[in-house]
Amino acid sequence: MRVHKTPWLRRLGVLVGIASLTAGIVSAPAVPAAADKIADKQAEAAKIAAQVEAQGEKVSILAERLNVARIKADEVQAAVERSKVEVARTDAQVAAARSELRGHVVAAYIKGGHFSEFQLLAGGDQHAGELAVRNSYVKSLTSSQRAAIDALAQAREAADAKHASLEAARKSAHDALAAVDADRRAASQAEAATEATLNRVKGELAGLVAAEEQRRAEAAARKAQAELAARQAREAAARAQPTQAGSAPTRGRVRSGPGAGTGVDPGPAPAPNPGAERAVAEAKRQIGKPYQYGAGGPDSFDCSGLTSWAWRAGGVSLPHSSSAQYSATHRVAISDVQPGDILFYGSPIHHVGIYVGNGSMVEASHSGTPVRYASIYRSDLVGAGRVG
Repeated sequence: MRVHKTPWLRRLGVLVGIASLTAGIVSAPAVPAAADKIADKQAEAAKIAAQVEAQGEKVSILAERLNVARIKADEVQAAVERSKVEVARTDAQVAAARSELRGHVVAAYIKGGHFSEFQLLAGGDQHAGELAVRNSYVKSLTSSQRAAIDALAQAREAADAKHASLEAARKSAHDALAAVDADRRAASQAEAATEATLNRVKGELAGLVAAEEQRRAEAAARKAQAELAARQAREAAARAQPTQAGSAPTRGRVRSGPGAGTGVDPGPAPAPNPGAERAVAEAKRQIGKPYQYGAGGPDSFDCSGLTSWAWRAGGVSLPHSSSAQYSATHRVAISDVQPGDILFYGSPIHHVGIYVGNGSMVEASHSGTPVRYASIYRSDLVGAGRVG
């Protein structure tokens, strides 16, 4: 997730820009000193913008770890529940084996057998004399009685194994949940650091920071588009066929400068199927809602929470994790993306957006920035995935 301007930054940027122009007109003789001052402030703004971007990246990575840990915890909990069922089944088998063995003992007693048979066979007192009796008696057991004893021993062994497996699963679940909690605390600390940095840029630095962020975003978009065009040219040459799509889908690209807000709706674009159409429409309905790491709607979202929510409306369940969504979708070339496809960013993957057409996606970017329209062209673009 990349850091862009928030509305208050843009408003302050406009005011600071106007004030700077006015000051330049009124105090023309002081231009060299003013220029040095502005240069210093620009350098400081560039430094702060880099810090904000790095902190936003850190929060997004922690948010992805949180989502992965939650998925792991859910999987382990499901395994625990399955183990409970298996343990209960094995306990029933043990009870049945004991009942069968007890029946053999009663039958033997009725026929004149020794009454302490059950006690001996089931593990009673094992003094030397009784042990000798046990050895003597076991030799005289019928095959059915021996089978009952063997079944009881096997059932007990299976029960012990199932119980041990259950305890291991419980520990694993506890560890996974502890990891989730640790990620949550780390993400909270990183988010607080981001907010503190954003507060620092209020005032006369706001416009300069916004301008620096805009410059970075536009440079990254130009670089990404140039690399994409070069890659497409190589692919086209290899196929010896002209490439039609994806070389310049810049119309409708989100504005990244002052006044961008939640971006610009890129306009209608035909979806390949009804499910994708519903997913895109649902994503657009979330425009303006706040970002919150680990959130999956309906009031706030993180990146994978948004795409998962959108595609739920399209009839498909996607995991709440960027990397898991990458595994759950089919790879498509960027030149072939269609509305409803998922765009993946970062290494390791920690950000996603849903393509809505004309080079734009809907994304939940980072803390302080609402769900918005944004260009798909960024330097950390990994690839695209198709749902279904």
